[in-house]
Amino acid sequence: MLRALICVGTLAVPLAAHALTGDELTKLCTRTDVASRAACKGYVQGVADGVYNTIDAIGGTTGPRVGQYFCLRAETKAESMIDAVRKYVADNPGAGKYNASTVISLGLGKAFPCKVGD
Repeated sequence: MLRALICVGTLAVPLAAHALTGDELTKLCTRTDVASRAACKGYVQGVADGVYNTIDAIGGTTGPRVGQYFCLRAETKAESMIDAVRKYVADNPGAGKYNASTVISLGLGKAFPCKVGD
């Protein structure tokens, strides 16, 4: 277990220093090794949290607002988020060239749109 955490930590450092494109993120998320799956999950969840917290800081996330990209329920699984991002890139071929954080926000917005009362 400790060895796996060290491997994930080693992978996460280069990811933090380099902004991924949507295509690079998709490639990472299609790998099946434990370290790549963990890095993909961490990257997607980290961006989702960052976007959520940014919107919260500029006006709240208690309902649809201008600039609100997506609304995730507490029970939303990371795998569902990853699938949404991969689907967005597949359905929008040019999106793979965007920054990964943009692709994540757009993919989650398409799959998990805000509804009145969210």
